[in-house]
Amino acid sequence: MDYEYRCKEVIPLFQSDAFETIRGLDFYLQALEQFINEKEAQEVSDLKRHADHLPAERQGEFWAWHYPVHWKEILASQLRSSFIVSLVSLAESHVGMVSEQALKIAQAPLKPRDLGGGFFERHRKRLETFADFQRPSTSSWDGLYSIRDIRNCIVHASGRLFNAKNKKRLRSLVDSLPGLTASYDVLEFAPEFPAWAIGEVRTFIDALYEEAADLCVRIGISP
Repeated sequence: MDYEYRCKEVIPLFQSDAFETIRGLDFYLQALEQFINEKEAQEVSDLKRHADHLPAERQGEFWAWHYPVHWKEILASQLRSSFIVSLVSLAESHVGMVSEQALKIAQAPLKPRDLGGGFFERHRKRLETFADFQRPSTSSWDGLYSIRDIRNCIVHASGRLFNAKNKKRLRSLVDSLPGLTASYDVLEFAPEFPAWAIGEVRTFIDALYEEAADLCVRIGISP
């Protein structure tokens, strides 16, 4: 009866919450990018009224000094980094909840050696070893690890690669992931990175809950 309750009530409730939260984050990301673009355009328009009163030969110098680069180079990157922190928190929450339910359904006998390691790595081991999870795929887990490592650099090193513990790993991610740069060894985020990251997390969460449903079917409980 307890297994049936977990399969038919608890896991679907968690799944619904995950999908609603991802939809909310997706809407927030779109609104964020629109806000950044509109504010930059508004400031450019205000400055243009001043520039238009200057002689043509002085307008280039005016824009060199006054163009609002802060929107794209500072504020936008900061706002996107906070989005990545929220996104990883979502993934951590649902990996932990599914892992807890799956282990109870599978009646997994955990040992002390099963409790160590990083958060995602620890729960992946539990899901694959004790609950026979075949999904999410290795590439999907790798994508999640990458986003987690970027989040850790943001939170623990203020985005500064030179203050991070895994500098080599982070530089590799900067070279390979879309919309991610590190001028002067400080992480910077173009719109492509949070868009890629939310796509990765959405795919991961989909697979995680599909596999949880399959676990229930394997023990004889249909959703």
